Amino acid sequence: MTIGKYGVDTYVWGDKEVEFVRCAHCDCITHYQTFEEDPEPRIAVNFRMAEEELVSGIDVRYFNGKALL
Repeated sequence: MTIGKYGVDTYVWGDKEVEFVRCAHCDCITHYQTFEEDPEPRIAVNFRMAEEELVSGIDVRYFNGKALL
């Protein structure tokens, strides 16, 4: 689903448990989210694209996503 000329596009891989959202213009992943029926819903935001001074006060919780496979 693409929204707008420079909006977002979504895609899903393999097990279809996570929806990846990317910029439809530059293809950078902005975030991903689990589907509503997931018993442990998660959303992860790609802060590598954010300006550091805008996000420096936000607590970040890291997790090993590969270990969840």
